[in-house]
Amino acid sequence: MRTSFLLLLVMGVVAVIQAAATRPLDHPRIQGLRERAEAEHVKRRPNDGTIMFGGLRPLKIIDHPRIKELGEWAVAEHVKRANDGLKFGRVVSGEDQIVAGMNYFLLIQAINGDGENGIYKAWVYEQSWTNTRKLVTFGPTN
Repeated sequence: MRTSFLLLLVMGVVAVIQAAATRPLDHPRIQGLRERAEAEHVKRRPNDGTIMFGGLRPLKIIDHPRIKELGEWAVAEHVKRANDGLKFGRVVSGEDQIVAGMNYFLLIQAINGDGENGIYKAWVYEQSWTNTRKLVTFGPTN
């Protein structure tokens, strides 16, 4: 009895995986993911143009208002935690990564409490569909 149940469970899981794998690319759920990914300037594989998830890629437009807002937020969030009076200057460079959401790895120019410029690295994780934004790490570059 237990073996039959286990076999039926495995067959059901395999059927679900096959159904998901054979879903056409124009299916509404897939199309929604594709549109969201394209809005995030997703990198595409050169041979067939399909979306590449998980790889790091440089930010194309470093002075984009969205990137600036992420940098300002990262510095403000750091100041909430450290209370060190750091002031945002600009985002110098960065990379992003598609995961279950987006990772942003930013190099930020900021002014410390002594008035000295410094470069800081920030890792911001964002998941738009759950309204989640988290400062994973923040610190000076060495």
